Amino acid sequence: MISTRRVVVSSLVAAAMGGPSLALAEDTFQAEAGLSYSRLKTDFARQDTAGAGATYFFDKLPTQPRDYPLEQAQFVERIGSLSANYSRTHSDYTGFESLKNGSMYGITALFARPETPLFVDASYASLYSGKVRSGSLESETDGKFYQLAAGAYIDRTTAFNLGWSRNTTQNKSTSGESRNTSDSIVVSGQHLAQLSGGDHLALLAGLSLDTHERQGSASEKNRTVFVLATYYPTKMLGLKLGALSDRGDDRSNEGEFYLAGARMFVTPTLSLSLDFQKSHVKAPNSAADFDFVTLRALVRF
Repeated sequence: MISTRRVVVSSLVAAAMGGPSLALAEDTFQAEAGLSYSRLKTDFARQDTAGAGATYFFDKLPTQPRDYPLEQAQFVERIGSLSANYSRTHSDYTGFESLKNGSMYGITALFARPETPLFVDASYASLYSGKVRSGSLESETDGKFYQLAAGAYIDRTTAFNLGWSRNTTQNKSTSGESRNTSDSIVVSGQHLAQLSGGDHLALLAGLSLDTHERQGSASEKNRTVFVLATYYPTKMLGLKLGALSDRGDDRSNEGEFYLAGARMFVTPTLSLSLDFQKSHVKAPNSAADFDFVTLRALVRF
């Protein structure tokens, strides 16, 4: 839902803000890899997805940081990374026969350095829905996602971000083809605060201005406001709640989106997470109205 990260400032400013604490860490990691399983349900469909992903960090990170949660290591230390993922999806649609499974792959590059406050983030993803058939009608969808963002830290644990993204989908069926495009401009901010009891709270909030172009239809504009809060009662556990509100011309996407989840580090290098997402749109019988559950296991090394 968001995009946040990056870093750039002179060594003098970085020192004044409190430079990275890697030298204080006894153990470090430089990569992360894991497996995930998710299930999406709507009124007329169910999708099961299994995937794998990995991230390589451009510098080493501490596995046991002194003054922030383990999950926040990359954000606080301002370390760039390269991530890739791949997944396969099986779909069951009411009234349709599944002919071919879907797939998705993506790559994200984050360019950041500890001694600077500026950062740049670029992502690309490709999605294939799979092929389904109902009677003599066969259909499938290809999607492409592009994202570019840039931002800056104003202190060690606070950053702001300006991003652009484009999502294109091409729907193909035996009755014809159509193409849809959505462009978004996003302004967001991220902050990690240490509370009086020693626990932490991470906040991410922003505004997105969206333009939807559907083949054969007039341009539609929506605005989205979102907020995500993660509470860390310990450095090993994060509990998150989020909400998003979408309003505008595109009635099929107007509505609310909610997220709740938890990530626990069983050890400093092994974590398990469970996320639940719910979308409720105003338009009846919309494909954008769904429940989504994801279970993920990650190992750092």
